[in-house]
Amino acid sequence: MIYQIVIPESVFEELNEVTLYYEFHQKGLGLKFVMNWETTMEHLKKSPLVFQRKHKKLRSIQMSRFPYILVYEVIGNKIYVYRLIHAQRNPKSIFK
Repeated sequence: MIYQIVIPESVFEELNEVTLYYEFHQKGLGLKFVMNWETTMEHLKKSPLVFQRKHKKLRSIQMSRFPYILVYEVIGNKIYVYRLIHAQRNPKSIFK
């Protein structure tokens, strides 16, 4: 099945903030974060159902080089990414 990823503006805003944060602390690190984001999106698009359900119908995928988690849901052939959140946050708040 071919999946389409749907990402709200709020997730792109968080992505931008995190990218700027990493770039401020080390030149080039923001670019590495964005590249890792894109790799994570490719993994998600290829096999979104592989990742375990964490809360009701919500699933999550951990970015490989950075401590961030994407929370998403698969409905039909669409993947809805709801949050980009730091992995050290309170687990109860991740799926709200």
